[in-house]
Amino acid sequence: MTERLTVVSGCMFAGKTDELIRLVERQEFAGRKVQIFKPKLDNRWGKSEKVRSHNDREKEAFPVEKPEEIISLLNEKTEVVAIDEIQFFGSRIIPVIDKLLDNNKKVLVAGLPLDFRGEPFGSMPVLLAKADEVITVTAICTYSEDGKICGNEATRTQRLVNGMPANYHDEIVVIGAAEAYAPRCPNHHIVPGKLTRRINK
Repeated sequence: MTERLTVVSGCMFAGKTDELIRLVERQEFAGRKVQIFKPKLDNRWGKSEKVRSHNDREKEAFPVEKPEEIISLLNEKTEVVAIDEIQFFGSRIIPVIDKLLDNNKKVLVAGLPLDFRGEPFGSMPVLLAKADEVITVTAICTYSEDGKICGNEATRTQRLVNGMPANYHDEIVVIGAAEAYAPRCPNHHIVPGKLTRRINK
């Protein structure tokens, strides 16, 4: 195996899980045993033991509450470890990934590089710095004005509360899909309260 740590990075609706599944299937085609993990709190598709993309592609996965559970659940024959929505694990995932790499496992992860405020999210900045390979995926900005959507490359995630942009000071982790989030380009990513925070910092 060449790249040891591959990070799939992008905003919501960019196809991160689709890409992770594609990478997993390539490893399986090569005859390698793969285990997939996901954070237990990601219950958008129910409590099923699967990772699922917005395009309804699915793979069996182990939902875990704490990053350390990944080590205890690891099969001795596993050669490749894939982790979806890795930003939800926080900094505690870093030593777990380091241990996997030290034990000669190939690691594939997917996550949001930025939270809804447009700021670095969880463990992603460290993982992007450590990565042997970074795959960046983007969505299409769905901001609409006069009935016409923007259509530019979306690199940000817009949280919506009752159809309006969430405030900078709102809770960072809120599980949701199209009812609560939308892809945005930098020009149409709006975070009320963020500019005020910068000025008063």
